[in-house]
Amino acid sequence: MSMQSVGRSVLRAGVAAGAVYATLTTLKRIEEREHNAQLGIGRKFLVLGSGFAGAAVAQELARLLPGENNGEIVLIDADNYLLFTPMLTEAAGGQIDPRHIASPIRAVDPRINFVQGRITAIDLPARSVQVDVGSSDLDPQQQTFTADHLVIALGSVVTYHDAPGVAEHSISMKKLDDATEAFERVSACLERAAIESDAAKRQELLTFVVGGGGYTGVETMAAINDLVRMSVQSLPRIRPDEVRTILVHPGKRLLEEITPELAAFAQQKLEERGVEVQLSASIESAGEDFVQIKGGPRIPARTLIWAAGVKPNPLIESLPATKGKHHGLSVDGCCQVPGHPGVWALGDCAEVPTPDGKGTYAPVAQNATREGTLVARNIVRNLRDEPLQVFKYKPMGELALVGRHSGVARVFGVNLSGIVAWAMWRAVYLAKMPNLSQQTRILTDWVLDAILGSTAVPITTGHRK
Repeated sequence: MSMQSVGRSVLRAGVAAGAVYATLTTLKRIEEREHNAQLGIGRKFLVLGSGFAGAAVAQELARLLPGENNGEIVLIDADNYLLFTPMLTEAAGGQIDPRHIASPIRAVDPRINFVQGRITAIDLPARSVQVDVGSSDLDPQQQTFTADHLVIALGSVVTYHDAPGVAEHSISMKKLDDATEAFERVSACLERAAIESDAAKRQELLTFVVGGGGYTGVETMAAINDLVRMSVQSLPRIRPDEVRTILVHPGKRLLEEITPELAAFAQQKLEERGVEVQLSASIESAGEDFVQIKGGPRIPARTLIWAAGVKPNPLIESLPATKGKHHGLSVDGCCQVPGHPGVWALGDCAEVPTPDGKGTYAPVAQNATREGTLVARNIVRNLRDEPLQVFKYKPMGELALVGRHSGVARVFGVNLSGIVAWAMWRAVYLAKMPNLSQQTRILTDWVLDAILGSTAVPITTGHRK
């Protein structure tokens, strides 16, 4: 048999297998719909937070309880869009449009009743929530929501570890506006430096510091470093050797979540691209024009990007429930809050125990998404009076970008690096985007970036506080 015939046979087999899978999936969903037809009648399911965890809960509930008589699914968040945070660093580096990593929540599923508002108080025993409904700019109205099942997925906020001046003089990498602000700050500093004759002021403007050597910090540094050094090529008044990009990390190595070998490769690639990596160093304080290293030098800099830690949403601290080591809500293996029937917690604001009882799951997107699916299914099991399932998940791998066309990865126990890991990162995260429209826009951004490169052109001409 010729290779061409073999190829056709393989293709036919693949198409047939795909058709069988699609048919079985459709039949399973029809069966689930019929099986769940009488579930949730008159019940209300309230999900707080539309990050990876909360969105996954709401979407899975909408799938499992698709009929209008299957109860009401309410999702509450201050932002009316789903943000794909793993790509914030690429937006900060100008490789993709920030708007392309956000999608409207109301387009997710018509079964989900989305309410935009700021949650101000939670009553666990009553399973009720106080919400300032509406935008903070338009005289929000306070309303109370109650639920039969309350899901707390409020995520995390940035923590500055009480370092003086850091909150006021740094840019975090948590929200959509953060990526835009970082991009604009780079542009403003380069433009100002191009006309600055004072050597000390030029040094401040051309020094870019990132605090934190985890995934966010490393990827942010890689993106900003590439952006700055590519932009300088079109600014003849700035010499490349005037630029300083500095990554400060308190740990003994970068990316402590992956193997030492991959972490060493990541550091090597950053340093080859001109990044100064300072390990076993922490930022003690910051001002408008400096970053102070604890026990070390004061770095003259106008740009500090903070990626050195998060903590559970402040509302969690006020709740009358047990907190864990990292101040998140302690839950059982099924993500239930002990002592509060019908209350569930997951994601960055909860501490979900690992099956071996030796720790809790890391607050990362892939864990949060799968916790969300499990919680939705456990709610349905609760409605059926069936035993609940314990959360068990072992990540397939970890991925991180360390510069243009370079990444590190550990997949199924195999270490990968360089352009292969970079391509894998992009393929995996592109596939995770919620819809084809976003995938197309991001792919277009990547193609244009590959052809034309990234330059620090400001999106707005205004000044940020």
